[in-house]
Amino acid sequence: MQKKRLLQDIGLTAYEAAAYLSLLKFGVCGANIICRDADVPYGKIYTVLESLAGKGFIEVQVSRPKKFRAIDPEMALSSFFERRKVEIEREISVLENSVREAKQILKNVPIQKQKDEIFWTTAVTESEIRKFAISVYGEVKQSVCLIPPTFAMPIVSSLLPEILKAIDRGIKIRLLISPRFTALSSLLSRQGEEKFDKFKKGMEIRLAESFNSCFGIIDENVVVLFQLHPHDSDRILSVVKIWDTGLAKNLGKEFELLWNGGVEFDLEKLSKDEFSSFRNR
Repeated sequence: MQKKRLLQDIGLTAYEAAAYLSLLKFGVCGANIICRDADVPYGKIYTVLESLAGKGFIEVQVSRPKKFRAIDPEMALSSFFERRKVEIEREISVLENSVREAKQILKNVPIQKQKDEIFWTTAVTESEIRKFAISVYGEVKQSVCLIPPTFAMPIVSSLLPEILKAIDRGIKIRLLISPRFTALSSLLSRQGEEKFDKFKKGMEIRLAESFNSCFGIIDENVVVLFQLHPHDSDRILSVVKIWDTGLAKNLGKEFELLWNGGVEFDLEKLSKDEFSSFRNR
């Protein structure tokens, strides 16, 4: 049963897998023997065997009646893999070109925006929150102003490729972080010198002692709210993304007040002693 399942996992049908295993057992035989042993309906056996031959798993003796021989699994599976690899690479190439063309066409589709339109979505599980965060940096057009939770480093780590793409697009990113976010500097420095230089140039970071809440403003019209767990302040219960220009404007003012009271964070020069002195002020 395991052998049959493995063959199905690589792309054979249930009937094809059973027929191939029968041929491996019998060596050379006719369709009637395979039909009985593999429990393949007689009306389908020749179609199944022709398919196996086309996929390179068996050879056919064109006689009356026809006889069949299984090709050695090592050779058959290696050849099958190489053919499928070429086919998949071709499919990926076609898909890539289609996606590129669709992007060019669809970006020119006019979007009618209603005045004061409000829309929101919510993420609860860690995987949903991670996808949520990736979508934020993937869709941003102008700016990100963010006060992240102090315990969000695992998510930040997975976000770095999207943040770099946003920086390459010229997105202005401002982070207002707590001194507990000290691992950020070492995390970014481990990305390599070239990427680290991009982070330094593309992000403004300031330190602030404490916050009443954690939130973000995207493109001055989208708000991201982090809801902390009521029984564990080091866990995020949920994240809400709200398309609301008025709310974004109000929270933007609060962000600016906190930002102006923050201390500049130099990714390269700030030492652990400076962190300690800041926390003890």
